[in-house]
Amino acid sequence: MANRNLDIGFIGIGVLGRGLSLALAERGYRVAGAHSRSEASARWLADRIPGCDVYASAQALSDASGLVFITTPDSAIEDVSRSVNWRFGQGVVHCYGGASIELLKSAAQQGAMTGAFHPFQTFAGLASPEEAAARLSGVTFAVDGEGWIGGYLHSIAQDLDGHSVSIPGEDRPLYHAAAVFGCGYLVALLKTAVSLWETMGFSPEQAIQALMPLSSATLGNVAREGLLPSATGPAIRGDLSTLRSHLEALFQRSPELVSLYGNLARASLPLAVGHGLGPSQLTAIEELVDHYIGIE
Repeated sequence: MANRNLDIGFIGIGVLGRGLSLALAERGYRVAGAHSRSEASARWLADRIPGCDVYASAQALSDASGLVFITTPDSAIEDVSRSVNWRFGQGVVHCYGGASIELLKSAAQQGAMTGAFHPFQTFAGLASPEEAAARLSGVTFAVDGEGWIGGYLHSIAQDLDGHSVSIPGEDRPLYHAAAVFGCGYLVALLKTAVSLWETMGFSPEQAIQALMPLSSATLGNVAREGLLPSATGPAIRGDLSTLRSHLEALFQRSPELVSLYGNLARASLPLAVGHGLGPSQLTAIEELVDHYIGIE
């Protein structure tokens, strides 16, 4: 179990900083300090967490903290690390999913124990920091850390009712890319589906109304049954006639989507094998896709 009497400070009080600090305080951790470029943001946090003080500089906050979470924008993390004189054995953690603890190299060189703690979660569309705190419950956290900080971060994930996985530095770009596929690019695919409804003359609102039950049911199926039983569509069935009609319609009316559709059909083929498609059927799908992409 993590030591909840450790003084924890936050540098950067944005969406994640607010959500994580509130979540930790709710579970009995001592969130004792806040610093932000916007004093109002730091004051906001101090007003909501008893015993949390506002610090005028990152250095002052560091001097008063046993563990510091740097929850600034990702591009500022390394600069913050370089700007502070850290203590030997002090914990310093960033929350950027796509980078290793090398971002905190300056702190490590001074003897600090560095770590990375990234929630595999989206914080878009939230109305309040309390919602951000609630959204941290039950998620997977990618953890990396030196010395005592690694175990401490795994304990924090457990206390947040989450799951922790150890992601070393060399794997973090792949891990982060997986998050983009499962979140940002998922939205991009829905935007593509909406655009086809618009091509047919419907409004985006009508398209989203139609798509949400379908997409939500699909995600629910994956959660309950797994990927293979949830896979559907003409590529999964080996339905060349339907695939050809889709590709031809896209070629005629939305040609910029032919490559995307074709490549997603290709990406579906490993799942199609699981549904019983044989080599000749897979080859026929690939040849059909290649034909339409070739004349795009």
